Amino acid sequence: MLAGRLDGRLVASVMAGHDGHRGWLYYVAVDPTCRQQGLGTDIVTAGEDWLRRHGVRKVLLMIRETNTAVKAFYEKVGYQAVPRVVMEKWVSGETGHTNEPA
Repeated sequence: MLAGRLDGRLVASVMAGHDGHRGWLYYVAVDPTCRQQGLGTDIVTAGEDWLRRHGVRKVLLMIRETNTAVKAFYEKVGYQAVPRVVMEKWVSGETGHTNEPA
Protein backbone atom coordinates (compact mmCIF):
# COMPACT_ATOMS: atom_id res chain seq x y z
CA MET A 1 0.00 0.00 0.00
CA LEU A 2 1.30 3.41 -0.92
CA ALA A 3 -0.01 6.65 0.53
CA GLY A 4 0.02 10.22 -0.71
CA ARG A 5 0.12 13.00 1.84
CA LEU A 6 -0.50 16.72 1.49
CA ASP A 7 0.41 18.97 4.41
CA GLY A 8 0.69 15.86 6.59
CA ARG A 9 -2.81 14.69 5.69
CA LEU A 10 -3.55 11.41 3.89
CA VAL A 11 -5.12 12.38 0.55
CA ALA A 12 -4.52 9.39 -1.74
CA SER A 13 -3.69 5.70 -1.56
CA VAL A 14 -3.21 2.69 -3.77
CA MET A 15 -3.01 -0.98 -2.89
CA ALA A 16 -0.90 -2.90 -5.38
CA GLY A 17 0.26 -6.49 -5.47
CA HIS A 18 1.73 -9.06 -7.82
CA ASP A 19 2.36 -12.74 -8.37
CA GLY A 20 5.82 -12.18 -9.86
CA HIS A 21 4.43 -11.82 -13.37
CA ARG A 22 1.20 -9.82 -13.34
CA GLY A 23 0.57 -6.83 -11.15
CA TRP A 24 -2.74 -5.69 -9.78
CA LEU A 25 -4.09 -2.38 -8.60
CA TYR A 26 -6.62 -3.54 -6.03
CA TYR A 27 -7.90 -0.10 -5.19
CA VAL A 28 -7.13 3.56 -5.67
CA ALA A 29 -8.61 6.22 -3.42
CA VAL A 30 -8.41 10.01 -3.37
CA ASP A 31 -9.92 12.25 -0.72
CA PRO A 32 -13.08 13.70 -2.32
CA THR A 33 -12.03 17.22 -1.29
CA CYS A 34 -8.75 16.81 -3.21
CA ARG A 35 -9.98 15.42 -6.52
CA GLN A 36 -9.27 17.00 -9.92
CA GLN A 37 -5.73 17.92 -8.82
CA GLY A 38 -3.86 15.04 -10.44
CA LEU A 39 -3.52 13.03 -7.23
CA GLY A 40 -5.26 9.98 -8.71
CA THR A 41 -2.87 9.95 -11.64
CA ASP A 42 0.08 10.44 -9.28
CA ILE A 43 -0.89 7.59 -6.95
CA VAL A 44 -1.60 5.22 -9.88
CA THR A 45 1.83 6.08 -11.30
CA ALA A 46 3.41 5.40 -7.90
CA GLY A 47 1.70 2.01 -7.79
CA GLU A 48 2.85 1.19 -11.31
CA ASP A 49 6.41 2.26 -10.46
CA TRP A 50 6.39 0.00 -7.39
CA LEU A 51 5.18 -2.91 -9.49
CA ARG A 52 7.77 -2.21 -12.20
CA ARG A 53 10.55 -2.26 -9.59
CA HIS A 54 9.30 -5.70 -8.57
CA GLY A 55 9.63 -7.08 -12.11
CA VAL A 56 6.02 -6.69 -13.21
CA ARG A 57 5.47 -6.00 -16.90
CA LYS A 58 1.66 -5.84 -17.05
CA VAL A 59 -0.82 -4.32 -14.60
CA LEU A 60 -4.46 -5.35 -14.34
CA LEU A 61 -7.42 -3.99 -12.41
CA MET A 62 -11.13 -4.61 -12.25
CA ILE A 63 -13.95 -2.10 -12.16
CA ARG A 64 -17.69 -2.44 -12.46
CA GLU A 65 -18.88 -2.13 -16.04
CA THR A 66 -21.39 0.54 -15.02
CA ASN A 67 -18.79 2.77 -13.32
CA THR A 68 -18.24 5.04 -16.30
CA ALA A 69 -16.41 7.79 -14.38
CA VAL A 70 -13.79 5.37 -13.06
CA LYS A 71 -13.50 3.72 -16.49
CA ALA A 72 -12.85 7.13 -18.06
CA PHE A 73 -10.18 7.89 -15.42
CA TYR A 74 -8.30 4.65 -16.07
CA GLU A 75 -8.55 5.13 -19.84
CA LYS A 76 -7.07 8.61 -19.39
CA VAL A 77 -4.04 7.13 -17.61
CA GLY A 78 -3.53 4.48 -20.31
CA TYR A 79 -5.61 1.44 -19.35
CA GLN A 80 -7.87 -0.31 -21.81
CA ALA A 81 -10.74 -2.76 -21.46
CA VAL A 82 -9.89 -6.34 -22.41
CA PRO A 83 -12.18 -9.35 -22.82
CA ARG A 84 -12.07 -11.51 -19.69
CA VAL A 85 -14.43 -13.71 -17.73
CA VAL A 86 -14.65 -13.09 -14.00
CA MET A 87 -15.79 -16.06 -11.97
CA GLU A 88 -16.78 -16.15 -8.32
CA LYS A 89 -17.80 -18.61 -5.67
CA TRP A 90 -19.40 -17.78 -2.35
CA VAL A 91 -17.71 -19.90 0.31
CA SER A 92 -19.79 -18.51 3.16
CA GLY A 93 -22.71 -20.78 2.32
CA GLU A 94 -24.74 -17.97 0.75
CA THR A 95 -26.16 -18.40 -2.75
CA GLY A 96 -27.84 -16.30 -5.37
CA HIS A 97 -25.70 -13.19 -4.96
CA THR A 98 -23.97 -13.19 -8.34
CA ASN A 99 -24.99 -9.60 -9.14
CA GLU A 100 -23.97 -8.11 -5.82
CA PRO A 101 -20.79 -6.06 -5.46
CA ALA A 102 -17.69 -7.93 -4.34
